[in-house]
Amino acid sequence: MGWFPTKLDSDESKWHFDILILLAVIGSSATQKHMPAITASAFGLFPRLLPAPETLLDTSRPYRLPSTQNVDVVGVHSGTVLTELNYFANLLHKIEDIKPFEFRSYEIDYNYDDEEKAEPSKLRIKTKSFLNVITILSIFMSVGLLVFAGVIHDGVALVGVGTMALSTSAASLSAWWSPELPEPPKRSVGTNLPPADVVIRTRGGGFIVVRANEKVVRELYTGMDSCKYNLPDKARQAFLAMSTLLLMTSVIMFSNSTEKMQIAVGAAYFILNILYWGLALLVEPSDVWDTSRYKRKTPEPTFAKTYTQVLWLAVLETKSIDWVRRANIAPKTEAWDKWLQEACENALKENEDWPAEQRKDEIIAEYLLKLQNQNGVLPQD
Repeated sequence: MGWFPTKLDSDESKWHFDILILLAVIGSSATQKHMPAITASAFGLFPRLLPAPETLLDTSRPYRLPSTQNVDVVGVHSGTVLTELNYFANLLHKIEDIKPFEFRSYEIDYNYDDEEKAEPSKLRIKTKSFLNVITILSIFMSVGLLVFAGVIHDGVALVGVGTMALSTSAASLSAWWSPELPEPPKRSVGTNLPPADVVIRTRGGGFIVVRANEKVVRELYTGMDSCKYNLPDKARQAFLAMSTLLLMTSVIMFSNSTEKMQIAVGAAYFILNILYWGLALLVEPSDVWDTSRYKRKTPEPTFAKTYTQVLWLAVLETKSIDWVRRANIAPKTEAWDKWLQEACENALKENEDWPAEQRKDEIIAEYLLKLQNQNGVLPQD
């Protein structure tokens, strides 16, 4: 007997495929990153094979999109202070790519380039995206497996592939949703929207200043981006139950199909897992979603050496320090209060050459000397 099995249909040592169905249920981490886009895409409603289809069988409906934590979002004029960044706002800014002490400035407005439309386009999945390419490939692979099962007269596999594909379709339909953006209070026609600029501070000390009107800021930053499901809750539960039954049926059928068909199904899931892993590793959600609803002007980023310098750049851009105090972005000490006051005065004068770091050191030295004169000793901290 050789080192490896060489035959399929014999009583000798051969390959076994009793646990081949495991290939169909692994890979949930590969699909999880783009799950909001997978369930929002209309292509996902087509019957097809999908790695780890059980990830779609969620009995609870998330009504909020995943937000980015450990981020301060401060309204320059409104006084709003939040500690998270909404999903679609992060698609525009990619907070995870902001380096420590990096400064960026954005101007965001609605995109009215299409003169035939009175309203900007909606947020949706890009038609030409890698996600849709993989979805279409999986549809063709499913059709190919059905044809192959018919050619070799494997009725069990024919039912197995069909029920697995229909299970994915039913689960996708139960989770099918579209973005629902918050609407600002209605104003009279012709009313100019006030500026509602916001400042975003990352955990690493990066700053982003966003200049936009009230409606854009409410949609992206201060409001709550939510999911609007296309099916009522009762219908969703019915499709979830149907998907679960179809999934269990397909598992039984796959386990009893011929070995040739099991090899074909295993190869299909092997390829699909590789494709979805590539999607998770190489494609960002911002590459999948169509955000042409917004028009952005983004100057080149500035990289400061210290937190003081990047804070000065943000103050210079906003011409205000109220948001700094409101969000506790700077220490609450007499020395820092004096530095912030000087920073605001120089920002209003547009004095870009103001030595922010040098003045901070000088003010703190003066403050420590004052304490020393008052107490007779230099404080240990």
